[in-house]
Parts: sequence; structure tokens; C-alpha cells
Amino acid sequence: MNIRTSMYRIVFLMIALPFLLFSLITTYIYSSGLQNALIESLHVVATTHVTEMTDFCEQQKDYMTIIGTMDISRAAMKGSLDKDLCMYLDNMLYSRVESLSYLNTFALIDSDYRVVACSEEHSTFANDGIDSLIKSMGDQDFFFSDILIDGQGNKTLVAIARIDEQGETLGYSLMEINLDFYEGIRERAALWNDATFYLLDGRQQIISAGTSEEGRDNFVTSATERKDYIKNYESIDFVKNPQGYFQYKVGGKGYITYYSNVKYTHWRILLTVSMDNFLSQKYVYYILAFFMISLCTILAFRIGSFVSKRIVHPIKSISSTLTDIRESQDYSLRVSVERKDEIGRLAVEVNNLIDYIETESLYKAQQRRLLQQKAEQDALTKVLNKERISQYLQEALDRHCSENTEMAVLFLDIDDFKIFNDKYGHHVGDQVLLFLTSLLTRESEGTVGRVGGDEFLVIIEKPDNVRSLDQCLRQIEEKAGSSFVIRGSDCCLPIYCCIGAVRIDFTVMEGETLSAEKAIGLADSAMYRVKNNGKNGHLILEYPGSETANT
Repeated sequence: MNIRTSMYRIVFLMIALPFLLFSLITTYIYSSGLQNALIESLHVVATTHVTEMTDFCEQQKDYMTIIGTMDISRAAMKGSLDKDLCMYLDNMLYSRVESLSYLNTFALIDSDYRVVACSEEHSTFANDGIDSLIKSMGDQDFFFSDILIDGQGNKTLVAIARIDEQGETLGYSLMEINLDFYEGIRERAALWNDATFYLLDGRQQIISAGTSEEGRDNFVTSATERKDYIKNYESIDFVKNPQGYFQYKVGGKGYITYYSNVKYTHWRILLTVSMDNFLSQKYVYYILAFFMISLCTILAFRIGSFVSKRIVHPIKSISSTLTDIRESQDYSLRVSVERKDEIGRLAVEVNNLIDYIETESLYKAQQRRLLQQKAEQDALTKVLNKERISQYLQEALDRHCSENTEMAVLFLDIDDFKIFNDKYGHHVGDQVLLFLTSLLTRESEGTVGRVGGDEFLVIIEKPDNVRSLDQCLRQIEEKAGSSFVIRGSDCCLPIYCCIGAVRIDFTVMEGETLSAEKAIGLADSAMYRVKNNGKNGHLILEYPGSETANT
């Protein structure tokens, strides 16, 4: 063996081989880091869409529950509504359908599956299939069906909510929802390159699938080609593992799919990405490793240091940032973008994905605020509804008790409002309610709530208005009797009311508390005394102390 050969061997053993091993290890770390970053990103995207669909389901559940628990809906299910009120309920459901593009039909059925209200023309009994739908619902209070086929052969989905009364099922509310809404979710999805979004129902039928730009109605591969996918998919226990991922091969190409169940349904979201498109980059580094075998020791170590600094560290930075976002839910965090190569573009894509998620989070927060506002408002007058005004009253009572100050509670009922509606029509009656809520808010400068069809509760806390309560009520009566004009006409109609008021003086109650129920009862009692005394007037009770009345 000559020296040259020995030198070649020494160079190979001392320089090329260590550098080759170093490059291989670095490439493996890079590939693993990239896969981890990919899995983290798929998890974030899937979680975002699951949250979006869950929020959508929650919104439909809340609205269907509200409609189902309304007195008029319960009366319809008990068969105690006249024809006009049934038509009014049908029109209310029709208005809901008209306001939402994704909604096809809204209906209420009783426990015998009779259709008591619907947004469109309907038969007496629900269509065949309602039994299987309720059976799929099980013990849940709310459920989204798998894909159904309507009479025209169109695909549709049905949301169903149970309506109970004293532990017994009174009936159900149903919404028929078209699949276009979920196509919109797919089109808004911020997916990786070559990633595919799937939303499947419990029978593995496609609700929506494809990329952000292109949708599809069927799987693009045959069952035989998806044999490895089906084997891995069917081996998962989705009850114990509602979220996760698995890898498989189709047509010789490697894929990774992240899955997640959707609440209130048997559905599942799947995000699929071809691993070959990303992992193929590692072969470039294998070639680079072999090419650099002929370089000197210093160059080998410098290249090794360069690979570690330029590849492993950025990938770890991306993975670490995604982990921090997942654990802290702080979507203001961003990956540092220092280069314009593949890693830099990867960092940019990750940041774009985080931007999308942050925007969606803000949008959902706004939607939750709007939903909360709607839940606390009366649908017609936009003042507080019965539940919220009662809650606010208790808060006001506790606050004034702790501050030893005065406040007043009014209970107002419009005289002969049913006769008024029958004579002038419900549209004029609605104008009266809107006029009266505006008048009460303006003149009392208090908080107004609607507690019944023509009954209102007003909480007055401004000291000047509490002290001059009698003048305030006379002003309301005067303007109610002379200021209402039917919209679109010159016809001025007087509105007469019975107003019961209780002025509460906590300065002399020495820490005594007062419940909202009792305060409402006092005001309601005063109102009925006015009503029994000929109507059209007001009565003020002083609490505590003697019941000094002003009429």
C-alpha cells in the first residue's frame, strides 16, 4: 500500500466519512423537524376548522333552543294556537330562512311527529325518516345528521334540537342546511401546498372535499389504491383518540393525514398532505454530503456548522413557535424570517397560516359577542329580554344596597293591547311597542326590558329622576297619549298604559336586602291596582314604609 492510497484512506476515514455521517444525521434531524412542523401546522388548521364548525353548531343549537322554548312554539306543539298565530309562527321561521343563505327549511314538530310550524308549505306529519334521525340523535339534546337525500335528489343536512318540558320531550326543532356552507369553509382554508381538506359524515360520505381552489364530490382514488389508507384508518379507536394523525402510501407515494372529530355530529375532518413533496428535499442534502467528501477538514467542519446553523436551528425555531402558540393560544407570536430559501418560504407560509388563524379567532370572538348580545335582547324592540332585565335588576338592587342610595322600578302594561292589535293590525302593534320602548328609554333615562307581549320593566337609577318620579311618569303618559303616529300616515293614535312603580330607599333599610322577584312583585301589584281602578294611570309605592300612592 503506497502513501497516496493511505492518504486517501486517511482523508476518507478522518474527513469524508465523519462529514458524511454528520450530514446524514443533520439531514435526518431536518426531516424529522420538518415533519413535526408539518404535523403541528395540520393540528392548528384542523383545530381552527373544528372550532369554527363547533361554534356554528352552538349558534344553531342556541337559536333552535330559543325558538323551541318560546311560549308560542310550546303552545303550537300542544295544539293550542289559532290559525293566525300558527301563520305568524310560520312567517317567523320563513324570515329566519330568508336571512341565512345556508338554511333551506326551518320546522317545528311535536312528539307525535306532526309538523306544527314550518318555513314553507308542509303536510300534517313529518316526512319518512324522522324516526331514524331521532334514533341517531340518541340522548343528545342537539345533533347534526349525516348526508340525506331530499325528494329532488339533492344532498342536505339536518340539525335537530330536542324540546323538553319538565323532563318530558315536547317536540323537536329542525333546520335543513345545504352543503354550500361547508364548501365555504373549505374555500377559506389556509392549507399547505398540495394539501387536501376532507369533511366526512358518519357513513364516510363526502360533505366537502378538495383544495382551497378546487372542490370534489368523490375520492380521486379507488378503494384498492387506498388499501393502506383504509387499513390504518379503520385501526383507529376514534372514541379514545378523537384527534390524531396517521401515515400511509397510495400509489407508491407517502401521505400523512391529520383527523379530528366534530362535536354534535358523527363527522370527521381530515387534512391530507403528500410527504414526498417535502421529504424529497432531504435527498438533495444526501447528494451534497457525498459531493463534499473531497473537501478538506476545515471545509468539512465549516459546512457541518453551516448546515446545523442554517437548517436545524430554523426548523426547531418554527416547531418551537408552533408549540408555544398551541400551549399559550397566543396567536401574536411569529416565526422569525431571515432568509428567502426553502426554509424562509416555509417560515413565511407558517406565518401566513398563523395570520389566518388569528383573524379567524378575532372573527369568532366578534361572533360570540354578537350572539351574546342577541341572547340578551328582545328580538323586536332590541331592549333587554325578560331573563336579562331580571338579572340586571338584581345587580342594580345589590349595588344600590351597598351604596345606600335610591332607585325605582316600573312595571308598565298597555291598556287593551289585544283589542288594539285586532283593530289596527299587528304591524301597527309592533310600531306601538317600538315607540313605547323609545319613549321609556328617553324619558326615564333608565334601563328598559320587555318581559311580556305588551309588558315592560324599567329600572331608574338616576337620582334626579328617582326623586321626580311622579313628574317623569306623567310626562310618559302625556307623550304616549299624544305622540304616536302610524308610520306612513298622518293618523295619530293615543296609547294608554297602566304603570306601577316602587321607589326603593336603601338609605333607611339598614343593610336590608331586596330580591328582584319581590321588587317586580311590588311594581306589578301597583300596576294591577291602577288597572282595577279604571286603567290609564300610574301608582307609586314607597318601600320601605307606608304605601304612598300618586295617581
